[in-house]
Amino acid sequence: MRTTALLALLPLTLAASACTTVVCCSESTPQPAGGSAFEVVQEFPSGGPAETAWRVRYGHATAKGLFITGAWFKRSPADPWMRVLYDVRLADIFVPYHPGSPRYYDLTGFSFPLVPATEADAGCCGKILDGFVIKEVRDRGVLWKDDTAVRRGEELVLWATLDSANYNYIMQYGFRDDGTIALRLGATAANLPGMEQTAHMHNGLWRIDMDLAGAAHDTALVASHVESTGSPVASDGFLLFGNGVEGAEDWNDLAFTEIRVYDTQRQNAQGRNIAYDLRPVRMGTPRHQESFAHHDFWVTRYRAGEDLYAQLPSYANGETISDRDIVLWHISPLHHLPRSEDGREVSGVWQGVALTMWGGLDLRPRDLFDETPLHP
Repeated sequence: MRTTALLALLPLTLAASACTTVVCCSESTPQPAGGSAFEVVQEFPSGGPAETAWRVRYGHATAKGLFITGAWFKRSPADPWMRVLYDVRLADIFVPYHPGSPRYYDLTGFSFPLVPATEADAGCCGKILDGFVIKEVRDRGVLWKDDTAVRRGEELVLWATLDSANYNYIMQYGFRDDGTIALRLGATAANLPGMEQTAHMHNGLWRIDMDLAGAAHDTALVASHVESTGSPVASDGFLLFGNGVEGAEDWNDLAFTEIRVYDTQRQNAQGRNIAYDLRPVRMGTPRHQESFAHHDFWVTRYRAGEDLYAQLPSYANGETISDRDIVLWHISPLHHLPRSEDGREVSGVWQGVALTMWGGLDLRPRDLFDETPLHP
């Protein structure tokens, strides 16, 4: 049975520098089926003193890759840990080729393992945690700037590589100092033998079980921005996702579509409900033959065992998703039109590796803080 109670979490004392890892294995941590569970705590700034922090549990398994089994955030050293995520993972990676075949499901259709991590993967400041997963604390550039005053941001990044036959997938989860969560899928390695020049797509099928301030009381909205070439006036609007019941919505680049999840009970000091915005990072909009790909976003009521992206249309059966424990689903496409940079021809045989293509989404906090974070 799924519990909604917050765990008694560790105190905020496990700081790590930009090139140092803090990791502990806990026997009390729930063990994912067929995999392992680990925990990382990271304070920001990495050089101290602490202002914010993430506590992240992750696991990995054959045919599943790397996934997150819980994430908690501290808005300040004095704040208690707040649960944000219950479970986040790639439910599948769907790879249809333009001629109509093949059409691969690289997670549910195969038993692909992770690639053992190497020192070359870790680089100068990364750390191999358990033989497969790399932990990095990265400088992410300017967080804010006001004339001569400036603050650079940081993020904790956990990543691992799925060995998908000829292809490699980099599964990457970023947890930033300002509370943002960055989910990324990178596609690389060698194009399909015999079809090296055939265009195809790599679709990351994300399943995001948010438990914002706990499992209950979450509601999803569709946020949009509207402008008109015939008027100088612009507007922003919010509609209840699916009129409050399970269903699907589409991304519209002209409307800057985002999905907002807010907690109906928890507010910040300004009296605003704490929330996260799902912001896609994408090249375009896929519309494949398969019915699950006819829409870009889905929201369903949490039900144990509902974890197959291909079965989404059957999961959306009219249950209410307002003020409930809900799950977000999102298709993140990568369109791969092979080019010369994807390899080279040696004695009539195409060799080489395709340079990494990235796609994914950001989960960006809104009204999570009482005021601007990480500012003097």
